[in-house]
Amino acid sequence: MTRPHATFPIAEGVGIFVGVVAWDLLADGRMEVIRALLIAASCSLAWFGWRCWKAKTRNKQE
Repeated sequence: MTRPHATFPIAEGVGIFVGVVAWDLLADGRMEVIRALLIAASCSLAWFGWRCWKAKTRNKQE
């Protein structure tokens, strides 16, 4: 039986982006959208890499 492949964490990336923008607004009173995008994109890529690695190692064990 094949397992589903790892999907890209879009919802998590959007959540991180909204969280960083909200933190900027509360802390400084202004938004730094580019910084928030960079943080969200890098975290999403790291999360996707983790999911792929975990799926790969799980398939090798079975």
